[in-house]
Amino acid sequence: MASHSNNPIDGFCVDRASIRYIGQDLQRPECILAEPNGDLWAADARGGVMHIRPDGAQTLISQKLTKKFEAAGDLASRYTQGTLPNGLAFARNGDILISNFGTDLLEVMTRTGETRTLYDRIDGKPIGKVNFVLRDSKNRIWLTISTMVNPWTAAATTRVRDGYLALVDEKGIRVVAEGFYFTNEVRMDAKEEWIYIVETTGPHISRMRLVE
Repeated sequence: MASHSNNPIDGFCVDRASIRYIGQDLQRPECILAEPNGDLWAADARGGVMHIRPDGAQTLISQKLTKKFEAAGDLASRYTQGTLPNGLAFARNGDILISNFGTDLLEVMTRTGETRTLYDRIDGKPIGKVNFVLRDSKNRIWLTISTMVNPWTAAATTRVRDGYLALVDEKGIRVVAEGFYFTNEVRMDAKEEWIYIVETTGPHISRMRLVE
C-alpha cells in the first residue's frame, strides 16, 4: 500500500553494506560535528575534541588533557568527577562551543585548544548540569541543563523534573523554558519555528513554538 505521509523520512532505511567505521581510540564521543569538507569533530572525555580528517588522520585538541575518565575505578566517579565535554556546536567564527557535563560550564575552544568559560551561572546561581548546546541561524545559542540535582545520577533515577532550556543572545543568558525531565539534546525544524526538546527520563520529546 502506498504511503500518503508527508514525513520526509517515511520509508527511510540504511544499507548495511554502506556502514563503515570512522575514527578510532575515541573516549565517549557523545557529540559529533561535520563540516562540508568532510572534517569531523567529536567530543572526547579527555577534555577536548577529536579532529578527524577525511583521510582518517586524527588530532586530539585540548587546552589540558586529562586521564580521569579512563582511570576512574567505577562508573559513578567516571561520570561525576572532572571534565566531560558533551554537546558541541560551531561558533560563528569557527570556534567550538562545548557544554561541559562534568564541570557544569558552557565553554568555547579555538581549533588550537585555547579554552575559556562563557557561562557558569544564571541569575547569580550555578548553572546546573549543562548537557547540550545549539547555535541557530540568528547566532543565538540554546543551552540545555539536565538537572540541578548533585549528583546528577540521582535525578536520572528518580525522574526529577527540574531541567530547563536557556538562551544566549545580545541580552545575555536567561532561562526560557523549564520543568523538563532531564533535558538532553534539542533541535529545530528547518524554518526555526519549532524547537524539539529531548527529555531523557520523560521519556519523550517535547515540541515548543518559538515566539519572537
